[in-house]
Amino acid sequence: MPNRPTWKDRALRLLVLSLVGPSVLLAVFAAVPLPARAGICDQVGGVITGDWIISNAQVCTGIFYTVDGSVTVMAGGNLTLVNGGLRFSMDTNHSGYSLTVNAGGDLMLDNSVVTTQTDAIGPYLKLPFTLSGHLIMKNGGALKFPGWFNANGATIDMTDSTITSLPAGDLVGLGVWQDDNDDSPVLDWASTTASLYRSRIERIYENASAAADPNATGVIAGNLDLRAGSSLYAYDSYIGVDFSNIRGLHNELRVDGTSNAYLYGGTIDRTQDPVVKSDWQPAYTPQAAGGNIYLLRWAHITAVDSTNFPVSGATVSSTLSPSATPAQYPDNGFASTPSPRTISYLRRAAWDRTDSSGAAVIPLYTDQITRASLPNAESFGNYQLTVTFGASTVVGGVSFGAYPAIATTDNNEYTTVPFPNLTVRTGPDLMLRQSDYPTTLTVIQGQAFPISTIIYNQGQTPATGVSIAGYLNGNRGNQVGLTNNLAVDTVLTTNVTISPIGTLGAATVELIVDPNNVINEGGIAQESNNFANVTLNVIPPPNGFVAILSPDAGQTVDPGGVLSVTGYLRDENATGIEGVPLTIELRSGSTVVARNLTTSQAVPSDTAEGPYTVVVTPSSGSISPDSRAVEVKKTVSFLNMGLLGLPVWIWLIIIIGAAAALGGGTAYVKFVGLGKLVECGECGSFIPGDSARCPKCGVEFEKGMAKCSNCQTWIPVAVKQCPECGVEFATGEVEMADYEAQMRRQYDDVK
Repeated sequence: MPNRPTWKDRALRLLVLSLVGPSVLLAVFAAVPLPARAGICDQVGGVITGDWIISNAQVCTGIFYTVDGSVTVMAGGNLTLVNGGLRFSMDTNHSGYSLTVNAGGDLMLDNSVVTTQTDAIGPYLKLPFTLSGHLIMKNGGALKFPGWFNANGATIDMTDSTITSLPAGDLVGLGVWQDDNDDSPVLDWASTTASLYRSRIERIYENASAAADPNATGVIAGNLDLRAGSSLYAYDSYIGVDFSNIRGLHNELRVDGTSNAYLYGGTIDRTQDPVVKSDWQPAYTPQAAGGNIYLLRWAHITAVDSTNFPVSGATVSSTLSPSATPAQYPDNGFASTPSPRTISYLRRAAWDRTDSSGAAVIPLYTDQITRASLPNAESFGNYQLTVTFGASTVVGGVSFGAYPAIATTDNNEYTTVPFPNLTVRTGPDLMLRQSDYPTTLTVIQGQAFPISTIIYNQGQTPATGVSIAGYLNGNRGNQVGLTNNLAVDTVLTTNVTISPIGTLGAATVELIVDPNNVINEGGIAQESNNFANVTLNVIPPPNGFVAILSPDAGQTVDPGGVLSVTGYLRDENATGIEGVPLTIELRSGSTVVARNLTTSQAVPSDTAEGPYTVVVTPSSGSISPDSRAVEVKKTVSFLNMGLLGLPVWIWLIIIIGAAAALGGGTAYVKFVGLGKLVECGECGSFIPGDSARCPKCGVEFEKGMAKCSNCQTWIPVAVKQCPECGVEFATGEVEMADYEAQMRRQYDDVK
């Protein structure tokens, strides 16, 4: 077929009212080499053209090869496929490709798959797989193809792996007989030892279409056949045989007269169960006398004491009930102990003892299927369990349903065995390990420092209210550090702050957990591991200086407000100095108004306004302090600021009121006015001189004319004496003067 395509700048950082020192982060990048490959791989591309003959060790990782030919592992050859696999590309003209592992050869599928390709023209999907050597499948390894899997003199080890079929959807539109190609390979194992651990053999070959044709030849339904002295050991594994009575759809696990199968917690396909049990056909069928299928189940035992605390190290022995016959294990020659293979699967050499959680998993032989017992089994799944711890013994029991009850729930029985008169829970046992403090700790004279400590609790009861103390040079009268109120379940890491040490040179701090023996640890033996020593090297403090960055000179702060102080603490080489206690003070002259060491502190609210000085003083006399002048001044709003003895808000009210009065008076003068008054000739009332009509009597005036009040003659308004009757008129000047004076006073009042 054609090819197919170092610096450090440590800085002291405090919170508000603290000195903050910058640090420089050292980043280290290391080149990490790729893991070395375990062996060569001849195939470097994704397509293998022609036959691949393997006679040495080949380890191929991360490639899913398309194989246009056959693959053969010879004696002495070893093919390991990791995270990849083989995809055989066959068509009707090239159907003779195969996979073969000869005696002495090994094939390992580690998360890898062997399958056949479905996207060829005229695809042929059935792959012959012949195994005479060793097949190892693990971590999701899979055989995924129709065809044949014939083993002869072989060894098969499957862990968390699968033998299965192509997905049905992959067969659509291929033009192949789907019922003949949608199952896993036909399995025929002779003189073979197969071990399955949590693995699956799915979709064993079925062909209902051929079964419906009375003239059909060849395979109608497949089975897992063990013959010629083969042995199958299956642990918590699924084998797709069934109880179906339909021809062409029924699959069996068959053993001949020389072969045996040992099934620990095995399950089968229960989707094809006939409705009526009398129609069920056996799933496990010895073909001749001498062949056996043994069923073993799991008893999950939990031992607890009188407080319901797990009993670790209790021994479990099992006897058939109601007899005194010890449990036997047919895969180990019917001995009273399981086979090494079973113990290895349990991952516990002490398989019959409870672990730290008080649990043990005991395999128990419950059923034997022989040619004579068909269609059922000889079942004996009742066991008495004797659990012993020291001089205490309790008895329990488990009972398993008889075959064909082989669902997962049938294969696992759980029981708790209590010791009513036994208490194994121990109290707290606190411990310090000297190995946790292997190096000498360099500290600075006169400066406090932390020691990171690890407290262990070897007991089975959590410890609360735990204290850990430090004593200088082992002197119990000189306590230099103490941390209280700790809770230790199994392990706790905490810091103990050690007070400044005044002497130079070598020293030790003895750490003691529970120094006052307030916790009952059980006795002297339990108390003897509460000690550890930390070696110190006390060095003089370096020369250096403090540099304040903030506050700025002359900065103001409110009484009661927070003042943030930041800056550097460096030695004479401008290297940051870490761990030096600082005293930060706000001073008025020589009077200290506020002082802070580690936590935030506000400027006292009753601090008087005026100039102050911020002073940062290191605990080490060899490091020079620094200071900064600031101003304490109350911050008030604009409206509360004083102006000529009055707050701004009062002046604003005065201005607004005056403006309103002035505007109102102006409007009145404009729209109402203070005009001259004249006497109405009709009613004698004084009215504005420009009135066209008297507002009192309603008479209308001729423009510039008025009626004489004596003779009723219309005369000019400007005359002072009637030309007809000679009467003299009052002009209203007196009243007008009074009116104008009154209006002027009102206007002045408004202003």
